[in-house]
Amino acid sequence: MNKYLKYCSDLISFNGKNRTILCSFQRFQHISSTSAVTLAEDVYNPPKGMADPERCLIIAHGLFGNRTNWRSLAKAFSERAKIKVVTVDMRNHSNSPYTTSMTYFDMASDLIRTIEKYNMPKTILMGHSMGGKAAMLVALEKPTLIRKLIVVDIAPTISPSAREMPLYIRILLNNLHRIQNEKDIAVARRTMNTILQTSAESLRQNKNVRDFLLTLLAHDESSGQFVWRANLEALDENINDIMSFPAEYDNTTTDVETLFIAGEKSNYIDDESIPTIRRLFPSHRLIRIPNAGHWVHSERPHDFLNCVLPELEIK
Repeated sequence: MNKYLKYCSDLISFNGKNRTILCSFQRFQHISSTSAVTLAEDVYNPPKGMADPERCLIIAHGLFGNRTNWRSLAKAFSERAKIKVVTVDMRNHSNSPYTTSMTYFDMASDLIRTIEKYNMPKTILMGHSMGGKAAMLVALEKPTLIRKLIVVDIAPTISPSAREMPLYIRILLNNLHRIQNEKDIAVARRTMNTILQTSAESLRQNKNVRDFLLTLLAHDESSGQFVWRANLEALDENINDIMSFPAEYDNTTTDVETLFIAGEKSNYIDDESIPTIRRLFPSHRLIRIPNAGHWVHSERPHDFLNCVLPELEIK
């Protein structure tokens, strides 16, 4: 056993009152600025002279996504709420650094670096799915860095897609070679769409998931090859961690004001996850948007915008 973890265990068994201090010490072994990478970002500012110099919204996307998924909403947030908005590519996605390690401790460290870069006293952190889990760790680990947390359709538990996602990554990795002779990106995507439909029953039945996976496909001009806009090898290696939530935080709470936004038709925040949410985030509220699934922000953008805008008005 790691000597620090043994020390924690010994003290906990000796005196239960030490639990909070020790768990905080134990977490410190995982969240470290030395593991952080600088994330690719886009910055959206309201019209000149209208920006609040103290408020900033930072948005983290989900698995297989990228910062451009949030472009339209980021512009709307910035203009309507008169706030600086920063969208990032999470590590191993799109233009951010590719790394072998991709734990939530790593991803939280990356977000902390971004937050500290802008160093604004009224920072709001929002994350969808995987990005939401990383954002939750920031609130649990460094609550003083953010004024408010917005979590989009994810709970601090094992994700319901934990069985499908490893399969989807393998399908993408194993079939890229089959489209390299296609004449352009449109034809390549049509061919890959057919491959996806015949590779898994869940993909055949769910066009939304197929369409989202196909956004990963790009043409690399330098090599002339079709490529995936994510480090699928690293995602494959770390997928079990990505689908779960760090057990180190089971007995941790944060007083950060937190809003969970769920799709009414999604099962990512179900009744079984509510007790965990209440325990970790006692100052939380939950809003379910009607007729929306897991990608609630893209399926019901107007409703989502109206849910979030009031949260950006921090006095």
